[in-house]
Amino acid sequence: MKLIHRYIFNSVILSSTAAVGLFVFVLLAGNALKEIIGLLAAGQLTGGMFIDLLLLLIPYVVSYALPLGILTGILMVLGRLSAGREIVAFKAVGVSLWRLSASLFAVALIGVILSLVINNRYAPEAKSRFKSILGNLVREDPLRFIVERTFIKDFPGYVLYANSKDGRQLGDLWIWELDDEHRALRILRAQSGRFDYEEATDTLILTLQNATAELRSESRPEDMQSINPTASFRETRLRLPLDRLLGDKRQYASLSALNLATLLERKNTYATELERLGRIPETPPEVVQETRKEKIKVQLRIQKNFAMAFSVLSLAMIGIPLGVRVGRKETYANVALALVLAMTYYFLIIAVGWLENEPALRPDLLIWLPNLLFQTLGLWLLARANSH
Repeated sequence: MKLIHRYIFNSVILSSTAAVGLFVFVLLAGNALKEIIGLLAAGQLTGGMFIDLLLLLIPYVVSYALPLGILTGILMVLGRLSAGREIVAFKAVGVSLWRLSASLFAVALIGVILSLVINNRYAPEAKSRFKSILGNLVREDPLRFIVERTFIKDFPGYVLYANSKDGRQLGDLWIWELDDEHRALRILRAQSGRFDYEEATDTLILTLQNATAELRSESRPEDMQSINPTASFRETRLRLPLDRLLGDKRQYASLSALNLATLLERKNTYATELERLGRIPETPPEVVQETRKEKIKVQLRIQKNFAMAFSVLSLAMIGIPLGVRVGRKETYANVALALVLAMTYYFLIIAVGWLENEPALRPDLLIWLPNLLFQTLGLWLLARANSH
């Protein structure tokens, strides 16, 4: 029996490693396309920066690829065994499906431990550093986002276009100031311009020389008859607050970019604040409610990191009986089944996350429902498969 367990364990480890590598590549490509490939194509990132940012994405995508990869490995190995009638042979000699699953549960538990470490430490720290590097690109070099003869739409409310760029100087500069419906309220054209960064206010200062401005009606900017006379300026300045583009650099980092120690510290801070507010009779109820919401959000993040780690076990438990029942050798069929199961699980996790502003419903506890559902269903299916 030890030989059988060793064979199944090694087979699942190899298949899972290959599957995790595949899913990491797919997820990494998707995140790169969304986050940084556009910056590289526009010349706003160097090749070295692109590689550094890409490497920082790996721990984040591994947290999703690991449960999916182990599930795929289990389905592939059990599919081969079932299709070759080896499962039937094991049962015929008195080896139950429960005993055969011992090595599979061992792989799943290893995956849980790895996920706990990644989700609570390496993934948040890597994401925090990724956001920090990406966010400070403009602050460190304001002209990085300006590519000559290219419409720049990175700054909310503005479109910029420069015919030339020489060092910190821009030539023949066009600026469209937009309203909430993306209609041009003001059009500026300057012979030259220069960007400077004002650290005290976290703002880019665009100084324009020899500029003209075309002003339009705020209520009907598309009406060409309502254009006001063109104004001329020898020098004027345009302020572009970076908190609209990058977020306030002084604000708290997003919860997903905080490790477990920081999350626990923040949770204790909110708990202390709630105790303090409870001792003040005249505290407005909305202040208490808002503090309670923030505390629940932190608790939800903590519980989600743990629940996502245990998703490895939950998906494995439901994958074992399905792998035996489906009994397919084809890799694509097992990958497709794994994707369906994982997407169902992740949808349930996301659905619970929608309740983060409803502290009375305790979403920090409801986040465990997908695990309980999958594990209960998996045990029931495994018992049925073992009895047939």
